[in-house]
Amino acid sequence: MVDFDITAVIPARKGSSRIENKVFQEIAAQETLLGRKIKQLRELLPRERVVVNTESDEIANLAEKIGATVHYRDPYFAEGHLATFSELIVHVVGNINSEHIAWTPFVVPFFDAEQFSASFESYEKEVIKGSYDSLVSVVPFKEFLWDINGPLNYSATKDHTISQDLPAWYKVSNGNYMAPKEKILEWKYLLGEQVFLDEREPYCGIDIDTLHDMNLARAYEKVVRGML
Repeated sequence: MVDFDITAVIPARKGSSRIENKVFQEIAAQETLLGRKIKQLRELLPRERVVVNTESDEIANLAEKIGATVHYRDPYFAEGHLATFSELIVHVVGNINSEHIAWTPFVVPFFDAEQFSASFESYEKEVIKGSYDSLVSVVPFKEFLWDINGPLNYSATKDHTISQDLPAWYKVSNGNYMAPKEKILEWKYLLGEQVFLDEREPYCGIDIDTLHDMNLARAYEKVVRGML
């Protein structure tokens, strides 16, 4: 269990623009994406510290059955993109009674209890007891990148480098964002100016946004996880 006062919030609206009923999709038999995330967090936190924020009774019933606490959101924050992300954050976080908040989307299925445990330890060390004001979980990113004007992180000339020697860039995993509640409400955002980059395993970067991502996650679960 975690020693400091924290609540993990799982935002879960029913609508999804790219994958229908994404919250109820399964990558493993008889385990929805939402159910999987609740179980991962419940290995570390008690029921009252795992909050599913939703507008849907169907989602609420599933969350309570699996072992989470439910907070209902105002319908304005669930209708498409009427509210800004900043407005949603303030609405959700303002109703949570904890000193610290972990924002933990259900769409990152392999960000499991082991990864959360390491991430929470990093937060306690680097934010609560350290000099950073917030934490975001990331995975290493070693790819050759261009924009419309040309290469961004290497020289596309005779001086071309191998991928291992590319500069240290990171991709936000979307699995975990952490900061003090008071600061989140002040910033109206999840991260401040002194953000600790919490490096996690590459599989934590599988973030389900499209059907391609869903198929990738199912393949990883079947082939790789099935071999562990």
